[in-house]
Amino acid sequence: MFPYPELRTSRLLLVPPAETDLDDITAQINSTEEIPRNIFNIPNPYTLADAENWLAICHEGWKSGSAFRFALRDKRSGRFIGMIGLHPVNEHRKAEVGYWLGKEFHGRGYAGEALMAVLRFGFETLDLNKIFATHFTQNPASGKVMEKAGMKHEGFLKQEYYHQNEFQDVHRYCILKSQWQPVSLKGKD
Repeated sequence: MFPYPELRTSRLLLVPPAETDLDDITAQINSTEEIPRNIFNIPNPYTLADAENWLAICHEGWKSGSAFRFALRDKRSGRFIGMIGLHPVNEHRKAEVGYWLGKEFHGRGYAGEALMAVLRFGFETLDLNKIFATHFTQNPASGKVMEKAGMKHEGFLKQEYYHQNEFQDVHRYCILKSQWQPVSLKGKD
């Protein structure tokens, strides 16, 4: 079993999600249709039962080391604002990262701040060589977050995923350990 770390940034705590987060997870996902439109396997509407099932999957991922999902909390208030996850492919020393925030937290720099912390965790703690992420074409803001964190556009993948009853194109970004610079992203207050 992999130990449960707590990652800190200037404004955020990144910790494994807990049962006490279930109502907040459900409320934040339901705060906008953008989350299920831009993230796989999130039904719309999202129910408390969906959150309970997902939490069990999160804990199994931590136990097996196959996925590290962090609840994002405002450091001052402790309020849950979103999630970020790292999904390693250990035999290749790489991982995919994905994230989402509740609607009221968009545009404040939280996603970039969390991404920088998870990149550090992936490269320094998990000794990964490559971390990559994709975003659907209708979500260019996510690509901007990736670029600000130092990730480079790696390619455009046509009809890469079947999501919400249609084939979706995605942009893929990555960063190699040799390219990574442990810099701090300052968010907007």
